[in-house]
Amino acid sequence: MTLDKDNDQIIEQPDSLDIKQPENIEEYHLIKPFSFLVNDLNDDSHKVLLILNQFINVDLISIWNHCTLRLCADAGANRLFHYFSSDEERSKYIPDYIVGDFDSIDPETKSYYEKKGSRIIYQSSQYSNDFMKCVYTIQIHYQYQKNPWPEIEEEKGVETLWKSEKQKHNEEIKIFVLNAIGGRFDQTIQSINQIYILHKTDLNLSIIFITINDIIFLLYKGKNYIKYDSKSVFNKNIQPTCGLLPLGDKPVILNTWGLKWDVRNWNTKMTGKVSSSNRISGDTGFIVDASDDIVMNIELDT
Repeated sequence: MTLDKDNDQIIEQPDSLDIKQPENIEEYHLIKPFSFLVNDLNDDSHKVLLILNQFINVDLISIWNHCTLRLCADAGANRLFHYFSSDEERSKYIPDYIVGDFDSIDPETKSYYEKKGSRIIYQSSQYSNDFMKCVYTIQIHYQYQKNPWPEIEEEKGVETLWKSEKQKHNEEIKIFVLNAIGGRFDQTIQSINQIYILHKTDLNLSIIFITINDIIFLLYKGKNYIKYDSKSVFNKNIQPTCGLLPLGDKPVILNTWGLKWDVRNWNTKMTGKVSSSNRISGDTGFIVDASDDIVMNIELDT
């Protein structure tokens, strides 16, 4: 069934579609948002886990084991510490870095992880949040993999160092973030704000927010192919629900292939039409062509 109104089209599709990956890699963005759930031998990006300060209600161990670098932002270390019921288990999961102004981390937690080998990076600046301080640290980590770090001053040293080094670095990094969404609404909006900004400033980064219900990430201006082995990787029981959410500063025109309700020439904005409660029909991937960056969420049921 096709609904055509004012040149917009909504096309109802079957529950299962084979949407081929485009052939010319230079003509689209390839996005693999579920590599925290599977071992993808064809994904060469660095995979990083970043834990923020909210209760951890997802399968932390599985995500941890699919990443090679792990950080806590300030009191995210408290959440990691209390996730485990025994010290024997806790001692197996030591973050590489704990970064922040340390206004909320428990001193006992900080001391525990420092003794276990975590690198503690104090950054006092109130003009950058702990999430961004961790992002700078991640970038510096991969920039200095084979060399010792220079001295980091304690106000905004990681930010200053990264901004002086960023032109030398282009390694692809995926950051899987726990606890960025939910909790206080202003912090949730700040998290969304950061993924828009980081796509403009740090093109080597992909940010994926993970919640107990879904993942949230940015689709880029142009054609995007969202790839996965099968829908059962991230949703075993039902046809996965998704949304295309225009949370930026411009209306976005969408064309999609592989959703339950595909759209053509579809204008979406926060004060107009929004595609929520859509579903994924593509068996191993789908395409979203967007006139500007747009947020997407995909339901998890794993």
